[in-house]
Amino acid sequence: MGDILFHSKSSARRFGGAPEDYAPIHKFLDQSKLYIADWRHRALLHSTFGISLCEQFFGDLYTRPSDGELVSTRAIAEQHILEDLNAIPTPAEFLREMPLRRWMNGMTAEQKRRMQTFSVEEESENDP
Repeated sequence: MGDILFHSKSSARRFGGAPEDYAPIHKFLDQSKLYIADWRHRALLHSTFGISLCEQFFGDLYTRPSDGELVSTRAIAEQHILEDLNAIPTPAEFLREMPLRRWMNGMTAEQKRRMQTFSVEEESENDP
C-alpha cells in the first residue's frame, strides 16, 4: 500500500525517468480518496475498469515529461494496483460484495432476495 510518492518512485525504478513523471497517473488512480477516506475508495478505480479509464485519459502510451520516452499506461496503472492489492480485480469482484438495496433499482422484496442470493460462480470444496 502506498501514497502517490511511493507509487511514483516505484514506477521510476521500474520504467525509468523521474518520480514526478508518474505522479499524474497515480494521482488519477487515488483521486477517490477525496470522497471516501478509507480503503473502500479502491473499489472505484483499482480495477480493470480503472486501468481502462487511465488509458482513455492518458492514452495507451504515456509520454514521460522528463525525457519524452513512451511507457505503457496500462503497465503503470497495473503496477499501482498490484502494489496496493496484490491482484487486479474486476468491478464485478468489488460489486459482488455490495448488498443490493431496493432503492438501487426499485425492485420488489422478492426480486431483491433473489438477486442477493444469486451467484455467478459456485465455490467447490476443492477451490483454494
